[in-house]
Amino acid sequence: MIFSKLGAKDPYTACPKAIREVLHFFETTDVLNLAPGRYELQGDDVYVNVMDMTTHPFEGSHPEVHQKYIDLMYWPEGGERIGVAPYLGTEEIYEAHPENDIALLENVADESILLATAGCFAVFFPWDAHRPALMIKDTPATSRKCVAKISIQLLD
Repeated sequence: MIFSKLGAKDPYTACPKAIREVLHFFETTDVLNLAPGRYELQGDDVYVNVMDMTTHPFEGSHPEVHQKYIDLMYWPEGGERIGVAPYLGTEEIYEAHPENDIALLENVADESILLATAGCFAVFFPWDAHRPALMIKDTPATSRKCVAKISIQLLD
């Protein structure tokens, strides 16, 4: 997992090229003025889903994992709390949708909660279970969020 903020002094040189290219897209694109939807950067290998996301309570939510894609989440405004934990592969599956490269887990051990605010980004690899879109305060909030899907094959 990687967690930082766009515009930080880190030049992202330690990141794989595909991740650097998505970060460059976010740095140079006014995503607040894009219509919600899918934007292909490299076909099915790298694309960005732009959405207006509403946060929800922790209760009733499930961590998720992916096998084929890395999730690079970016919050140009607003934010959310997001759970993260190592994915060991032994966790009970709550619901799986392999056609969409997602499995929801019943629960995970040793989960930490991140606070993502405007300008933050997070990279979740297939070995990172993550529980997105958790409310920051006591009520749901809606804000713009971008989720880039990066094929794990690009890291070979």
